[in-house]
Amino acid sequence: MILVALAGTIAVMGLGFIIPLFPVYVSQKGATNFQLGLIVSGFTISQFLVQPFFGGLSDRLGRKIFMVGGLACYGIVASLYVVAEGLTQVFLIRLLHGVGAGMIWPALSAFIIDESPVEKRGESIGFISAMEMLGFAAGPLLGGFLYSLGGMNLPFWGCSLLAFAGMALIWGLVDEKPSPHRSEKVAFFERYGFASLAIPDIRLLCLIGFGESFAWGLIITLLPVIATNLGVPPERIGWLFSSYFIFYILLQWPVGKWSDRRGRKKPIILGMGIYTLSILILSRGGDLFHFLLVLAIAGAGLGIYSPSVRVAVADLTSEKVRGASLGIFITTRMLGFFLGPNLSGYMADRFGKGFPFLTAAVFLGIGIWASFRLSSELSKTRPLAPVSGGSSGKGNR
Repeated sequence: MILVALAGTIAVMGLGFIIPLFPVYVSQKGATNFQLGLIVSGFTISQFLVQPFFGGLSDRLGRKIFMVGGLACYGIVASLYVVAEGLTQVFLIRLLHGVGAGMIWPALSAFIIDESPVEKRGESIGFISAMEMLGFAAGPLLGGFLYSLGGMNLPFWGCSLLAFAGMALIWGLVDEKPSPHRSEKVAFFERYGFASLAIPDIRLLCLIGFGESFAWGLIITLLPVIATNLGVPPERIGWLFSSYFIFYILLQWPVGKWSDRRGRKKPIILGMGIYTLSILILSRGGDLFHFLLVLAIAGAGLGIYSPSVRVAVADLTSEKVRGASLGIFITTRMLGFFLGPNLSGYMADRFGKGFPFLTAAVFLGIGIWASFRLSSELSKTRPLAPVSGGSSGKGNR
């Protein structure tokens, strides 16, 4: 598990090399603002479309092949950006990048849960989430350093190198135990996770994930502009997100352990409540200290919520469709992350920059309602035997 977590951290760090620089790279190729938004969101579009299917295939064929294949795709794609000549090529490469992400993350999350004792699932997911976010936090700083050394191409080559390093780590050193369920025949809608949506708790968890990711997409899109307009120096914008990441990272592992002892429902409710409060406060603006404090609160909220919600999905589904169910959940989060940035700009232009934050708070409020509606089974210390599909919820399992 540590090797897989390290490989995921390496891959995320490589992505961090290029994330802050990618809009500049696209703009230098002559993209309009509309083309820029379309190309940047291409990653999300393709990941959204392929994730449930790769998650389902990982249930059948094993997790390792998709982690290795996805990291290889990352490595190839990062090097292709260097030789892309026009915006059409960049867009197609961006779509391929999202395909790689759709291969990696459902399989990686499912592998960690497969290898974890039931009573330590939250702790394991919290550990890997903290490591991944540590890589994401360090990546932009290192990417900026590489840019200063060798221009735009060097961060892309660095991303490619780290992706291939992560691939080699998993390919050469990680052993996967064969699952007794992989030879079983499973219906299409169950194999690719769609049948899990028949479980009321899964639908509620997807609704929660959508609201949380919509708000995060809004923050990363509008907050830098709002903070700059209110007098925060551009060179200190990174401090705000560092504040967020620090608290997110610090809380992942201990809260994951807490959810193993006290159930998944309480951390989800508490984290969503704190996150919603931070979004409401952000809508009022402020100075540098204000934003630092509120982003720290937001990071704490998501740090409390995050490990429990992914493990809750795994608790509710059987091993033979676990990757597919996680793929469906991550896909609904990607939908929120896609709509958040795209709708926030329109709403800010039409109704003012505070209005999108209030809209996000409404979605988060629906997520809080959904959190309270989760069944009492998710409040138990040890999850019951999971089901593979069909209706389940309060009083019917």
